[in-house]
Amino acid sequence: MQKHRNKRVVLWIVLTVIIVAVIAVLSIAIWNFATSRGNEENQDSRGIVFDEDAEDWDGDIKDLSEGQTGIKIPGYGDITVPAGENIWNITLANPEDNECYFKYTITVDDEEAPIYESDLIEPGKAVREFEVSQPLDPGDYEIHLNISTYSMDDTMTPMNGAVVKADLHVI
Repeated sequence: MQKHRNKRVVLWIVLTVIIVAVIAVLSIAIWNFATSRGNEENQDSRGIVFDEDAEDWDGDIKDLSEGQTGIKIPGYGDITVPAGENIWNITLANPEDNECYFKYTITVDDEEAPIYESDLIEPGKAVREFEVSQPLDPGDYEIHLNISTYSMDDTMTPMNGAVVKADLHVI
């Protein structure tokens, strides 16, 4: 009789442990699903985060390559933004013919701290409006558009980048 009772106790303990384990696994799965929602639109299956503000861009850039192949980097002339404003309307584009992702990091004058960093921008897309970390006072500055480029394969290998400098007028 005692043996039979011990078997029942052991059976109940085993069943309880299994039920708790199943509940824990389901809870983790539900939490994982709930926290990953919302990032799906700007994230691919490899976990790469694309800039959610990037939109299709069909702008033409002047081809100065003289037939050479390579990464096409947009140039910028004088840029004007409003003083005291955090929202800037500057097109940060990745030309359609490129076979790499772009990431822009923007600095002003000799400052090392960026005032803006984009996520990855796919070829044929552009960010046309973005928020800088701090507004600038009226004046003339030198803006540095640091363009980092990455391969589009699973390794995301850094490729040749560029620093495009332009005159920034804050009025």
